[in-house]
Amino acid sequence: MLDFLYSIIIYPLYQLVELCYYVGWKVFKNDGIAVLIVSFAVSFFCLPLYIIAENWQEKERNIQKKLKPGIDRIKAVFKGDEQYMILSTYYKQNHYHPMMALRSSISLAIQIPFFIAAYKFLSNLEQLRGFSFFFIKDMGAPDATFTIGNFNINILPIIMTLINIVAGAIYSKGHPIKEKIQIYGTALVFLVLLYNSPSGLVVYWTMNNLFSLIKNVFYKMKHPVWVLYGVLCFFALGADWYLIFRHHGFLYRRIMLMSAISIVFIMPLIIKAINWLINKPFKSLAQNDSIRKNLFLTTGITLALLVGYTLPSYVVSSSPMEFSFVESYNSPFFFLRHSLWQAIGFCIFWPCCIYFMFGKKTQTIMTVFGTLMCFGAFVNAFAFGGNYGTLYTLLTFSDAGALRPEKIKAIINLLCLLIPVIAVILLMIFKKEKWLVAVASVLIITNVGISFIHSLTISKGYKEAKEIRASSAQLAGDSSEIKPIFNLSKTGQNVFVIMLDRGVNGFVPYIFDENEELYSQFDGFKLFSNTISYADHTLIGAPPMYGGYDYTPYEINKRSDVPLVTKHNESLTVLPLLFDQNGYDTTVTDMSWANYSWIPDLRIYNDYPSIHVHPTIRIYTDAWLKQHPEAGSSTARSDLLKRNFIWFSFLKVMPLYFRDSIYNDGFWWSTNQSLENLQDIVNNYAVLDLLPELTATDSDKPTFTYLVNELTHEPHYLQAPDYVPLANVTNYGDGPFAEDLHYHANAGALNRLGEFFEYLKQMGVYDNTRIIITADHGAPLDAKVAPDQAKANLPFTIESHHPILLFKDFDSHGKLEIDMTFMTNADTPDLAIQGIMDDAVNPFTGNPIHQPEQKEKVFVLENHGWAPDAHKTNTFKIEDSDWYSVKDNIFDPENWNHEAPSDKEGK
Repeated sequence: MLDFLYSIIIYPLYQLVELCYYVGWKVFKNDGIAVLIVSFAVSFFCLPLYIIAENWQEKERNIQKKLKPGIDRIKAVFKGDEQYMILSTYYKQNHYHPMMALRSSISLAIQIPFFIAAYKFLSNLEQLRGFSFFFIKDMGAPDATFTIGNFNINILPIIMTLINIVAGAIYSKGHPIKEKIQIYGTALVFLVLLYNSPSGLVVYWTMNNLFSLIKNVFYKMKHPVWVLYGVLCFFALGADWYLIFRHHGFLYRRIMLMSAISIVFIMPLIIKAINWLINKPFKSLAQNDSIRKNLFLTTGITLALLVGYTLPSYVVSSSPMEFSFVESYNSPFFFLRHSLWQAIGFCIFWPCCIYFMFGKKTQTIMTVFGTLMCFGAFVNAFAFGGNYGTLYTLLTFSDAGALRPEKIKAIINLLCLLIPVIAVILLMIFKKEKWLVAVASVLIITNVGISFIHSLTISKGYKEAKEIRASSAQLAGDSSEIKPIFNLSKTGQNVFVIMLDRGVNGFVPYIFDENEELYSQFDGFKLFSNTISYADHTLIGAPPMYGGYDYTPYEINKRSDVPLVTKHNESLTVLPLLFDQNGYDTTVTDMSWANYSWIPDLRIYNDYPSIHVHPTIRIYTDAWLKQHPEAGSSTARSDLLKRNFIWFSFLKVMPLYFRDSIYNDGFWWSTNQSLENLQDIVNNYAVLDLLPELTATDSDKPTFTYLVNELTHEPHYLQAPDYVPLANVTNYGDGPFAEDLHYHANAGALNRLGEFFEYLKQMGVYDNTRIIITADHGAPLDAKVAPDQAKANLPFTIESHHPILLFKDFDSHGKLEIDMTFMTNADTPDLAIQGIMDDAVNPFTGNPIHQPEQKEKVFVLENHGWAPDAHKTNTFKIEDSDWYSVKDNIFDPENWNHEAPSDKEGK
């Protein structure tokens, strides 16, 4: 029962708090500021509720004041049962009931669920542990500002209480002593409750009290609404300025956030429009309480069933066994039940709380909005469901790049949504609201029917799962079944390129010295230590690595008549197309920024049907975790499913344009650090660890494979000395980089690749396989890796432009060789084709792949515009001051210059 109440009442608020925190963190990249954003957002959202509560309290105070003389006379004259009977009669005569006195506590009642939600969220927030904010040393612990003997004095709760008392004094001026005692008593209760709480939670509640103080001061002003409007406009203007000029995230996401914030500017117009709508087209609905309430409730129930059960049941019914026996939860109905409870909270409980607190104007607007949401949700969910590939049991898509829709599809979607909008408005104008109630009722029946059918399928699948589990057999259709996606030849040549995003060149000798077995595993390899990349991020650093010297930033900008996305896709296609045309069985995986989508949109290869396309990142996470349960937290998957099923439904019912933002790269706006660690590490680690199982060796043709992996891009601590993921890492190693996250990720990647190479030797395909390990850029590390880099007087560390480049040729043997030949990551295509097609030309530009003259002087960029939105349509947005040149030896400070390429040098 408590779980049911928590899911309906508290959990929706918990998710609201979590979302506000995540948005605040995404914008400001500061956990302390994110807590302030949460406090401001909650206070702002609750402001209308507090205003209504204040009106109720004022009404109660006036009634009590009016009734007090009569009550005092009755209590003075009568005693016992007689007093009770006389008072009851007196209350009835004045249309009053003693229970109405609870209205004086409505403000406290509003605070309690929000406090519980914030307490639950902030008290367990991993990100706050160890994070300092102004004078607070650790936001995840009591502030302990100073100590008296063995007793820590926490100053924050005291400040919070003082602010609360001042706010209460201003608010309760002229109010009865009973109400003042309640306010001050509540302040002391919170002091006791929060005295030893984490500072982040106390900061949140302190800011809430500060906002309450400001609100109470506003009440004493003339025209408080207009003052509040001015203040909100000021802050909205500041937020918009920050998002435009200081923030560097995706432009379309910044525009969406700015649009939401900028609604503040037109609020007076919106209010006028609402009043006009209520007095004109929606007048009939506003005047008919019964119809309005029925329509509000039926559309709310419809939405709750749709997002809470119908849509999640589509997923579960497609493979019930995959959602059975998840950790300690046997039945898949457990997750559907939780999803439905949350939906009831989101779509029924809290909307009803707000609905019945306000008057008919607000009720009318909520009813209209709810009706439009209901019918629009059905259009989006069933007419524009979207094809995003396979949905895995961790609720991630195999083709998430498709979540960013084509413009024409997004426009069609919006135009189709106009149909129910127009229909609803017309029916309300012509006073046919009962028709809308009837349609909503039909949709309820439809939801129930679909859910019932799905439930039968789920029940049957769960029964089969129990039978299979009882006989210790493998679950039928289990996603842990791993089939080979790469196929090498034992007789022909194999070229295997492995791209480790942000792989660090300078770490390689240290990793090999720590695990000397790597020297034998990497038999025949040479490390091109003197290698440079063209940028310190993927967008500009990857195209040369994929396609060669035609895709350096300088050469890309020379072709100013071709869109950047086209040139980028060309670079991803150069090597696969060349090998495919030369009779090689060609396979590619998660090619970076394909179609300028953060999650690669691999449909760019649809025009080349003989090129095999196999996404790998995020695909094998669940399968690997089933084999290695020690790597994830005990609640990781079940918590994720309980939380994210409803987010999956929100994605499905939203217009196409918003879906990528809701998906949030598969994190669904979750701040659960254990889940982020789980996904960041295992999404990529699993692929490298499972390479032997993913690789067959019976191809009858020569093969070319391009494997892209991002384990080294999102570094985390791994368990030394083998550098494997664990829920709780206890051994960090004892080398010079034991505490470096990037080192751990690079060590994990190279150790797993070493094991893969041993597998290739066992299968007899190592000698006839050319292997290249390359990267788009390095990582911004300190001078321990490159001690001379500070002497070059560069605004970036050399290691940020120092990508890994390891090379093993056919039939090559010997201990790892350190080769100081000056190289760039644009040499990767040339290394891949040498001796196979030496005269090869770029199929898109006609230029030769081999361009040694390009290395006479190499021009690289300082940190600049990592996302496509930061650049123009056809060219990178680059200033002359962004360029730096290097030649011959990147470690010699004399070889670096701050200069832009001329036309001659660029060639």
